[in-house]
Amino acid sequence: MNDIENREDILLIMREFYDKLLIDESISFYFTKITNVDKHLEHHFEILATFWEQSLFLKGGYSNNMFQIHKDLNEKHAFKKEHFETWLTHFYNTIDANFEGKYAEQMKTNALSMATVMQIKFT
Repeated sequence: MNDIENREDILLIMREFYDKLLIDESISFYFTKITNVDKHLEHHFEILATFWEQSLFLKGGYSNNMFQIHKDLNEKHAFKKEHFETWLTHFYNTIDANFEGKYAEQMKTNALSMATVMQIKFT
């Protein structure tokens, strides 16, 4: 199995990850009811790919405030510990099903760090 190498790999992860999120009733409402991300997925995937390219490969280009976006979402409907656990489980499973190596592990570690900080700040 190959490691994550480029934007196309990240987009594959995002598409499969969101397939899981959108059918999981314990978390899908954030994407379908609280926001309208489900109606603009391809655009959202491009933003996420830019974020993860910056995070993994140190490419510039991501200028949004990821923390503020999620803080605003939390104010609309508070995140619970279970939401973070579900998000991480689907994220890890998606990566593990498709990739292994340094960047795959780094992506999971970065996701855990972000989820941990958000969980501390929001819950």
